[in-house]
Amino acid sequence: SVDDQVRQAKSAILQAQKDGIQRHSIRLLLPLIGATELDDWPGGARQMMDAASPMLTTILKQLPSIGPAASTINESVIDASDGVRALFLQAEDPKEDACAVLLPSADTLPLLQNLDQQVGPKRSMVIVNPQWRRESDFGSFFGAFAGGGVKQKTDFVKGFSPTFSCTSLMVEGDQVRILRAHPSPWRVFVMQVENGNYDDGTIDWVEVGRKDFVDEQPKDWKSDGNGALFDFGLPTYREIEQMIKEQDGYVERNPIEKAAASVRFIKDTL
Repeated sequence: SVDDQVRQAKSAILQAQKDGIQRHSIRLLLPLIGATELDDWPGGARQMMDAASPMLTTILKQLPSIGPAASTINESVIDASDGVRALFLQAEDPKEDACAVLLPSADTLPLLQNLDQQVGPKRSMVIVNPQWRRESDFGSFFGAFAGGGVKQKTDFVKGFSPTFSCTSLMVEGDQVRILRAHPSPWRVFVMQVENGNYDDGTIDWVEVGRKDFVDEQPKDWKSDGNGALFDFGLPTYREIEQMIKEQDGYVERNPIEKAAASVRFIKDTL
């Protein structure tokens, strides 16, 4: 739920701060707002920011040691073309000030680099649901544009540790959630429904496996053939599939069951 994600993300950031981590990347499952029959996000990224903003406001206000009552949040549009917003926390103690940037894209990286300098190394900066996935999102290795070349940009974004992450996907007919909250490993959950009744049955999320978090890119690490960025050990599709198949009583779904599950997943998560 939204409340669970807010609570877990706040706790993860506070623990990461105690461990000396001040640059955080978090991924949230956003609540749908303004959905239509044809499009769950007709307003695109701007609408997603509307959904993310209240969650981040709550998270940020709970970070200062004195509590939320003595803190204020100021929201500002830092990129008018994309509508990218930043939330600035002003705490009673300036050393506990922080900021969060919602849905940043590769095009806004120069702005993030400027904010990074302004925030300084001793205060927290959070990026929320960043939109980059691959090296190619940052341009060509044979050129450079504002803010530096591709390696400089990818090195910068790798500096934001995935302090909290909650993502959803479909694996061979099973709805899966991958959760990571600092300092825990990656945890994989599969949705189970009582009596198989998706309309009236009780939904439960059962943990099927874990994978160690990798905090630094190994020297021998290689990207996949599509140029994916370093993922801090995020479980792959095949690893999750194997976790599911190793569960006691596992029965492979037939093609009709997989198709029906995919339709439900698309309906529930778009």
